[in-house]
Amino acid sequence: MRVLIIDNDAFSCTHVKMLLQEVGLCEEAGDRDSALAQFRSAIDAGTPYQVVIVDIQVTDTDDDAILGALRTIEDEYAVSPDQRCRIFVATVLSGHQLVTDCLINGCDAFFTKPVEKDRLFGKLDEYGLLAGKLVPTSDSRGADSAISTANILDTIARKLKNGDLELPPAPKIAMRVRQLIDCGAEIKDVVDLLKQDLAVATKLISVSNSAYYRGIEKNTTLSQATNRLGLTRTREVVMSICCRGYFSTNHPMYKAIVEKLWWHSLACAHTAETVAKNHGWQVDEDIFSIGLLHDIGKLLLIQVAGDLDQRKHAKQAVLHVDDLHALMDAHHERLGASILVKLGYPDTFVSLVKRHHHIGDRETASHSLQAVQQADLLAKAAGFGLGDTTWEFINDSMEALGISEQMKDQVIIEIAQRMEQLRYMFG
Repeated sequence: MRVLIIDNDAFSCTHVKMLLQEVGLCEEAGDRDSALAQFRSAIDAGTPYQVVIVDIQVTDTDDDAILGALRTIEDEYAVSPDQRCRIFVATVLSGHQLVTDCLINGCDAFFTKPVEKDRLFGKLDEYGLLAGKLVPTSDSRGADSAISTANILDTIARKLKNGDLELPPAPKIAMRVRQLIDCGAEIKDVVDLLKQDLAVATKLISVSNSAYYRGIEKNTTLSQATNRLGLTRTREVVMSICCRGYFSTNHPMYKAIVEKLWWHSLACAHTAETVAKNHGWQVDEDIFSIGLLHDIGKLLLIQVAGDLDQRKHAKQAVLHVDDLHALMDAHHERLGASILVKLGYPDTFVSLVKRHHHIGDRETASHSLQAVQQADLLAKAAGFGLGDTTWEFINDSMEALGISEQMKDQVIIEIAQRMEQLRYMFG
C-alpha cells in the first residue's frame, strides 16, 4: 500500500508513519503544490497512491480546497471509481459542518489529531486495504516496539496538547536569578531572591564550600556563598541545582539512562562556555542553561515509555533499548522545544534546542548554536554520552563542526577534570 501524508508538522507525519510502517510505504508532502505534483506523478508512473492522509488546515486556501483538487486530477486521468485513492482528513479542527464539507468534497474518513491507531486501521480494513498486510506477530520484539513507539508518540501528543507534562515544574527561581543578573542587579539583590527558596540556598552554600570553590574559611551564609562564586557562577550553580530535579524517574528500568543523560547535559553546559571562550566568541544567549536543557525532550520520551511499561506490568522494558534510543534521536529536538514553550522559557532557548543537531553552514550559524553543538559532541567524546556513539561518527562530526584535534584533546581533559569535581556537588 502506497500512502501520501500531506502535512507540514514533522511530529504528525512521523506519528502516522510509525503507525503504518508495517503495512504501507509512506511518502510526505509539506504543502499543497508539492502534494498535488507528487499525486499526479504517481499516477503518471503507474504507481498511484492508495491512501492520502491530509491536514486541510495546512494545505487549503479559502478558495482552493485540496480535496477537490485531488479528485480533479483523478478525473483528468479517468481513474475508475474502484481504483480511486482513499482520502483521510486528519486535523486538530473539528465541527459537524467541517466534517460534512470534507465528505462532500471527496474525503472518505475524518480523524481528529493525533490519529488513533485503532480508528485508522479500522478504516483501512473497511476499505479492504489491509488484506494480506496485517502486522506480523512472529517477531515479538518488532511488533511490541512498533506498538510501543506509536503509543509513546500518541501519548506525548496528547500531553503536550493538554499541558499534562510529567516533569518537575519550571525552576522559576533560576529563571528569575538569570533575569536579575541580565538586568545588572547587584549581589545583594540576588541574595534576597535566593532567600525565598531554602532548599536552593542551602545547596548553594554547600557547593560554595566544595573543593572546586572552597576558600580559606567555610561559608555559612548565602551572602558569603554568592560573593565567593560571583554572579555568573551563582547563576550557573542555581540553574544546575534546579534542573537536577528534571533528571529523575520513578521507573527503575530507565534510571540508568536518565542518570547518563544528566551527566551528559551537565558536561555539555560547562563545555559550551569553554568552547565559546576558546573561539573568542561573544554570545548573548545563556548557553550554560541551554546546554543543561538541550536534551529535555529525551526525558519526556523516557517518562512516557516508563509509564506505558508500568501500565503493562512489565518485568522488563517493553520498548527495546535500541528502539528507545532511535526514538529519542528522531524526536527529542522538536519535543524539547515544545516542552520549553509550555514551561515558559525564552524563544532563544526554544530555537537553539530545536536546532542543536542541525549542522549546517558555519558561516551562517550563530556562535551560540555552534557552541552548544560542539559542546554536545565534545561531551560525548569525553565519555559523557548516551547510547553508542562511534569514534567514526565523532570524528566526522568534529570535522563538520570545525573542531581541531588540538582543541578536542584540550577540552576533553578539561571536561574530565571538571566533571570529577562536579560529581561531589551533584552526585
